[in-house]
Amino acid sequence: MSQATEQTIFQCNYCHYTDYAPVINNIRDWEYGVTGSYDYYQCSHCEGVQLNPFPNLEDLKLAYDIDYHGYAEGQKRGLLFSALYAAKEKLFRRHMRKFVNPSSKVLDVGCGAGDFLDNMQSLGVSRLEGIDFSQEMIDKLNARGITGHCGTFPQFDAESQSYDLISMNNYLEHTLAPVQELEKSFDLLRCGGHLVGEVPGFDSWERRLFGRYWGGNHVPRHTYQFNTDFLYKILKSAGYQDIQISHQLNTGHWALSVQNFLQRKAPDLKHNPAISNGRSRVYVPMLLLFIPINIFCVLMRKSGCIKFTAQKPLANSDHD
Repeated sequence: MSQATEQTIFQCNYCHYTDYAPVINNIRDWEYGVTGSYDYYQCSHCEGVQLNPFPNLEDLKLAYDIDYHGYAEGQKRGLLFSALYAAKEKLFRRHMRKFVNPSSKVLDVGCGAGDFLDNMQSLGVSRLEGIDFSQEMIDKLNARGITGHCGTFPQFDAESQSYDLISMNNYLEHTLAPVQELEKSFDLLRCGGHLVGEVPGFDSWERRLFGRYWGGNHVPRHTYQFNTDFLYKILKSAGYQDIQISHQLNTGHWALSVQNFLQRKAPDLKHNPAISNGRSRVYVPMLLLFIPINIFCVLMRKSGCIKFTAQKPLANSDHD
């Protein structure tokens, strides 16, 4: 990591205060073995949670220069995982029908392997675009006939009010400046368009239980963490209305937390023979095992996965 990343002086990137409270200390990259020890600090003023030391863009890119699970294609995920994922995606497509029609123009930010865009394509949407800083993923996307852009979203050159739907699934927590990312999405959406996304739930019971081993930490890639109140606040500040935030059934962080705990004493996390694409053999069975517990967490609004939808106001509509 660079000298910039090694800085440990904390300043909140949202409100710029320097007072903080440590929330989780001594987190390591249990999945891929990127070097370093990290903490999460919560700003005492706005209550935003961010990583310390905080990476710069080049360091962040290096953290994905691995056999990353978000870039894995279906056949590399295993049959059972693929079956569970397919069932989840079927429910997801049913939910997304309310936001798109065949003429919609859709942008997926942080598109990775393009799963979200594949779902949109199955709904009959043809004007699809994705952006990611992995050239390999963008090349594969273009080869499938979907327009891909290699780069970062803040530097993405697109016309204002040109999209009907923008997706940020498992994206905001990876960014260097989430508020600016939301403001960019607001500018690119047409009036009445929607932003949809998903982030880890930092107030979840699983995070409180597993601490530094929680699967949602995912350091150094998860630069920010969100609870429902802070997420609502920054969506509202970006100009969005009709903000809906819900807790979702997703046992991924439960399973990954167990995996991280079991791998905590591995002598070499970077070259760990027990891990492939960031996942061990216990991961998929744990996905099934934790379903009953996760259902209870969803009912109590303490799940480790929170989804959000938000709308850009129609022209001349009244909003706060």
